[in-house]
Amino acid sequence: CRILLKKYRLPRDHEYAFKLGLLEREIEDVLQRLQQEQTLNPEKTLFSQALHEENDRCIHQKEIGIEDVCPICQEELLKMMLPITYCRYSCGNNVHIKCMKIWADHQDELGTDSVVKCPLCR
Repeated sequence: CRILLKKYRLPRDHEYAFKLGLLEREIEDVLQRLQQEQTLNPEKTLFSQALHEENDRCIHQKEIGIEDVCPICQEELLKMMLPITYCRYSCGNNVHIKCMKIWADHQDELGTDSVVKCPLCR
């Protein structure tokens, strides 16, 4: 499966790469393997690589440490294995996308600015 090879960095000759579907324990095995790889090589993680753009005025994502937490849910960012976004306009701090969606919905209900502001630097 292409996703296993690309996103989860499974070797091409791994037995799971040839299966049409995976059992729950096999999925857990793949996720555990990826987490161990990220723990051993934190500079190569999917989440900790800062986005580098040619425009110097752009705010860069802060590197995610092993013990860094989401400012909204207070869960460890890397432990939860959820997609992460960051404040692109001011501070560069990281937040779970799911948490940011909840924050944005709350701001919309309050009828505040049309632009959703970062919960840390607002």
